[in-house]
Amino acid sequence: MKSMVDLSHEFIRPVLHKQAICVDATLGQGKDTDFFLSQNVHKVYGFEIQRDVFESTKERLDDQRTSFYNVGHEHMEEYIHEEVDAIIFNFGYFPQGDLKITTQSSSSVSAVKQALSLLKVKGRMALVMYPHESGVKEAKCIEELLKAQENIQVQKVQNLLVEHCPYLLLIEKRR
Repeated sequence: MKSMVDLSHEFIRPVLHKQAICVDATLGQGKDTDFFLSQNVHKVYGFEIQRDVFESTKERLDDQRTSFYNVGHEHMEEYIHEEVDAIIFNFGYFPQGDLKITTQSSSSVSAVKQALSLLKVKGRMALVMYPHESGVKEAKCIEELLKAQENIQVQKVQNLLVEHCPYLLLIEKRR
C-alpha cells in the first residue's frame, strides 16, 4: 500500500501546472518541496521551525523557485501574499530531529485557517496527521476547524486495522 505522503501527492498532482504556487507548510527534509519542484511548478514556499533542519533542507533544495522561512507555519500569511494552488502539511515531529519539538494544536489550527484563506478556489490541501501523544489533541482540533467550514470538501483516509497510525485529510476549496 502507498504511504499517506504518497497518497497526498497523488491528490495534489492534478492542480499542479507551470504557474502553480505551492506551500510546504512543514518543510522537514523537503520531500513535499521535492515533489512540487519535480512537477515543474512556478513557486514553492516552505516553512520549518527547527534551524538545523531548515538550513540543511534549504541548502539542498534552494533554487529560484523556492522561498524558505525559518519560522512556524502559523506565520505563513506574513510571507505569502498571493493565492496558492496546493498546500501540504505533515503534522507531528521530524523523525530525524529533536523529537521533543512537535507541531502544536494552537499554532497548527492557526496555520490551517491561514492556509484555507490562501488557497484558490479548486485548490487542494493535504494534511498528514500523526496521532502521537500530543498529536491526538491536535488532530481533533484541526478536524473540528474543518467541520465548521462551508467552502471546502474534506475526505479522510485512514487505515482501519491499525490504531494511532498516520491518516490523511484531503481538502478541496469549493468557493
